[in-house]
Amino acid sequence: MDAASQVYDLPVTSAMDCTVNGRIALPGVVMELHHYRFRGAQAGVFSSPRSFLDLALSPRPGQPCGGYDAPSSALGDILYIPAGTPLHTAWGAGEQTSICCGFDGAAFDGDDFPLSDAALQASLDVRSPLVRDALRRIAGEIAAPGFCSDMLAQAIWVQAWVDLQRYLRLSVKDDNSRTGLSRAQLRRIADRIEQPGKPPSVADLATECGLSTRHFFRQFRAATGQTLTHYVTDRKIDRARQLLRQAEPAIKVIAWECGFDSAAAFSAAFRKATGSTPRHYREAVSR
Repeated sequence: MDAASQVYDLPVTSAMDCTVNGRIALPGVVMELHHYRFRGAQAGVFSSPRSFLDLALSPRPGQPCGGYDAPSSALGDILYIPAGTPLHTAWGAGEQTSICCGFDGAAFDGDDFPLSDAALQASLDVRSPLVRDALRRIAGEIAAPGFCSDMLAQAIWVQAWVDLQRYLRLSVKDDNSRTGLSRAQLRRIADRIEQPGKPPSVADLATECGLSTRHFFRQFRAATGQTLTHYVTDRKIDRARQLLRQAEPAIKVIAWECGFDSAAAFSAAFRKATGSTPRHYREAVSR
């Protein structure tokens, strides 16, 4: 595989190495698997003539942050950068693996207008399980090509792009409900809960919905018929089941993605909910 990325121009610096571990190049989009090694704290301004969508397949090192004026917001595991939009970034030392997609065009949903400020802010942390799963599938096709991998990757990419646009539209849509939470609010809650790492706090979710904590509890119960604790547990275990149906990632990575401090804690919670350990569940569904 060529050392040079075709997604974007990587800076030549002794502080960073990038290895391209695989690539699918299609008309209008190039998708690559990258492995980075960062020596010391990093900072810079990223800008590309192509739009760029990145999913971190392993935790981003340090406390990564970014912004279109200054690196002031935390970066999520999915990052979208519109073409020609300078992004100020900072992150720490360590290693990271990503699926990186560079594609032509900067238009949003076919329009010739730039993204709103709210949509640009949302693009720093795209909390969409649908986009995440699509990018993971593309990464799998790059890592282990099979019959018609290019054709399948292109179909999955179309899905990822449509879901990305829907997510960004939802992030700026004013959709409030007088009784219970709106569908848009429930989707934002689900997206936050399914983010890798620790679940968000009640205060974070209430702020996401523009409500006080007390009012959020009442509205959430009215909309779902569940307590927040039961809802979070159900979503995390459902997410774990989906990931365990695949040969990868490793169980310790799934534990991190589902918000557990360790593989042991994940195994205990999964067994309590399903009656089976994660390893036994994976072995059973793979037969």
